[in-house]
Amino acid sequence: MALQKNQRTLLRGIPGPILAVIAILWITAALGLVDSGGDWADYTDRADRDPITGFLLICLIVADLVNAVLGFAIQMRWNWARSYAITLSLVRAAAAAIAAVTGDMSALVLIAVYLVIVVLMILPSAAAWFDG
Repeated sequence: MALQKNQRTLLRGIPGPILAVIAILWITAALGLVDSGGDWADYTDRADRDPITGFLLICLIVADLVNAVLGFAIQMRWNWARSYAITLSLVRAAAAAIAAVTGDMSALVLIAVYLVIVVLMILPSAAAWFDG
């Protein structure tokens, strides 16, 4: 019972848009780490390991960890995390747009997710919560 009470107070006072961003970042971090971890395991099992592929897989794992850190930093109300999340989401949306132009239609989902993060983070309630 005491643990449940502490969990409720951990998220109390956080506006809905911020909670949505935190959830998106944590979910994408978890899903990305599972996916990247599986890709890494497949990569290490292969005999013909390409170093560039290994580097890219490590970059994907780092990007997933960045999502987790951003989710935590936003939850802790660190203002730099808001700016970084907006900037990083815009860069990632642009990269996904390039992928969509080349024919990867699954990138449209990524574009939507990143733009949702940007919109939620620039809402007045989000700005007021970080400045307060």
